[in-house]
Formats: sequence, structure tokens, C-alpha cells
Amino acid sequence: MKKIHCIALSFVLLLLVPAFAKTFSIKKVGEYPNFLALSADGKFAYVTSYGTGEMLEVDLKQRLVTRAVAVGTAPLGIALGDGGKYAYIACRDTGTVAVVNLETFKVEADIKVGGAPNAVAIGPRGYRIFVTNFGRSKEGLLSIIDTREQRVTGTMKMGMSPIAVVVSPTTETVYVVNGGSSEVWVVDPGQQAITKKIAVGDNPDGIAISPNGERLFVANSQSNDLSVIDTRLETVLVTIPVGKMPFGVAVSPDGKRVYVVNTKAKTVSSLPTDLSSLEAVTFGVEKGPVCVQVAPDGRSFVVTNEQSHSLSVVEIM
Repeated sequence: MKKIHCIALSFVLLLLVPAFAKTFSIKKVGEYPNFLALSADGKFAYVTSYGTGEMLEVDLKQRLVTRAVAVGTAPLGIALGDGGKYAYIACRDTGTVAVVNLETFKVEADIKVGGAPNAVAIGPRGYRIFVTNFGRSKEGLLSIIDTREQRVTGTMKMGMSPIAVVVSPTTETVYVVNGGSSEVWVVDPGQQAITKKIAVGDNPDGIAISPNGERLFVANSQSNDLSVIDTRLETVLVTIPVGKMPFGVAVSPDGKRVYVVNTKAKTVSSLPTDLSSLEAVTFGVEKGPVCVQVAPDGRSFVVTNEQSHSLSVVEIM
């Protein structure tokens, strides 16, 4: 594995919001907001409020919470499906995935997965959901849900601390971040088989995939770096230092930039996905940032700040 240390990069990481960006904050977004998803038009953010057991709708233009619905105890990961009509939320302490109709803003189903589900990803065809689950012992799980039947159709053992998951938009391959072994596990969902284990940095937490499915980006919270994986070769291309305790990761819809939340540094680092530069542009946010999502037009991104109970919206000028 190749690791790059760059003096210029370290300098850039010390910078606050650069002159070409404008940041504003949305306060009182539940209690300990964790993860979010954006509507297809980028006007609304759907946020899990860990402390209140709710999913919140935030109007990004009005800068306020407009709707809330109780979903289960300790909600974490969220994903939108069926063309943005439904939200699927992993509720850790309830052991369920809540299905919320975003038009009526009501829970239509609670799919029992057991254990302690924490992250959700939807396959490109829209009928399969993949849920990482800490389980109730040392053995974590990956639950596979059929959205049409609204039930679990498969469960796989995933080692210790499977924390994040993404699905390839082109091959439907599933990638699970295993924090316990500091690896990314490659899963064939059709065969329900693990086909590869890719070593990354220390204590990986977040993962994102490029729109063309060719690269994975993994945030390693203990080694303070970002692993870039070539999905065809299934190997790490490069490991890039970022800020302190990187967690959430997102790739812009055009596939050109990757954004990494640095939780302890209270920043977000941005790098070109083609690795044409290893000097990050760094944006300051509020205390306890966890998750980042990029607007559909790529002109802004949204960050949940768990300890500030807020959202940061960064407009890129």
C-alpha cells in the first residue's frame, strides 16, 4: 500500500473556509443528528435524530425543520428509494429498518432485522436494501431486504463491527467496511458470498463510491487518512492523509470530487477523485461533524454536526 505525506497538504488542512465558499448553519436539528440523505432536487435534507428517535425533514432554503416522524430508538443510517418516495432508516436499539412514506411522512412498515442495525444502502435496481448490523455479540451481520416484500431475504456474517456499506451502481457488488479488521469486504449479493477482503487504514468508518463504480473512498478514523480503492483491481491505489478522525465520505454527482468529514478537526476535506492533486481544500464546519452529502448540482454540500445539533450547508462559489 502506498502512503503519501505532503507538506503542502498539511498546510492546506489548517485553513478554514476558503474565499470561494459560503457556509451557513441550520440550528436545532433534533438531538444528536447523525446521518442524512438529500432529495433529488436538493431542496430538502432528511436527517436521523439519534436523541429523539425521529427522522426530520429540513427545508434547506428556509433553513428550518419542517416535518418530523418517530421511527424507532437510536436511528442512524438512512437511504432514499423508489425515486425518492421512501426513506429507509436503520434503528439501532429497536433492531428495525423503518420505511417512511415521504409524501405522507408516516411510517408504513418496520422491518425486523434484529441486532443493532446501523447503515443502509440501496441497490441500483431499487428492490434490494443492504443493512450493516453490529449484532448482539462479536459477530456482525449484513441483512438483505427485499423492498417489494418488505422482509429480510438473506443474512450474512460480517465479522466484528461492520459499520458502513455501499453498492456499486454498475455491478451491484456490495462493499462493507469492517472496522474490527480494518478491511473492506467485497460481497456478491446474488451468491451471498464474500469474494475479497481489502486491507485499508486503521479503524475505517465511512465509505463512498464513484458514480461510474470504479473507485471506492474509505475514511480511516484512527490513522487519519483516506484509502482510495480501484474496484476492478480490488486494491488500494493510494492512502492520503486528511484531517483528524475522518468519518463520513461522499462523492459529488459528477464524480469529480470526494468530500471527507474530519470529526475531531471540525472540517471537511475535498479532493479530486482522479487524484490529479493530493492537496485538499478544507472547509470549516461546526462541532462533531459526522455525515456529508453533496447536492445534485454539485454546487453545495450538507454536513450533520452531531454535537452542535445542527447542519452546515457549504455553498461552493
